[in-house]
Amino acid sequence: MKNTNPELIKTLEELMDAQLEQTPVPVVKGNSIRIKNAIVRKNKYGYHIFNLVDKSHIGYTHSKTSALAMARCVAIKQTDSLNNIKYLDNKLSKYYMDAVFYKHTVENTKDDIKKEAALMRFDIAIDECWAIREQIENYIFDK
Repeated sequence: MKNTNPELIKTLEELMDAQLEQTPVPVVKGNSIRIKNAIVRKNKYGYHIFNLVDKSHIGYTHSKTSALAMARCVAIKQTDSLNNIKYLDNKLSKYYMDAVFYKHTVENTKDDIKKEAALMRFDIAIDECWAIREQIENYIFDK
């Protein structure tokens, strides 16, 4: 079945691209994720969000979930939610770093009391991370 029409394929791709630009669905192209007129790019420190309409830098996030939430809010013109997402992203980053620290303490300490305290704090930090991530995902998905 190698009888493919290149003109038909090109027309189909143009149709798909035109429809995807009108809906807030993430599309991965190269090293970036595009949602309508917002684009998310990863670097070694986190994620940058850009608005392609006015060619402006929207913000920087530590997690991909927060970056996608911000990009979706820009795409559907809910820019009043951006500060709340940024606040949640900073909180998520803080609890994630706490979890990494407590996990390291649990794995490397020889003191049983210190290990138990760090294990409890690790559990709390992980629970907070999941709760915050769920709040961020509410901006991405219509729940």
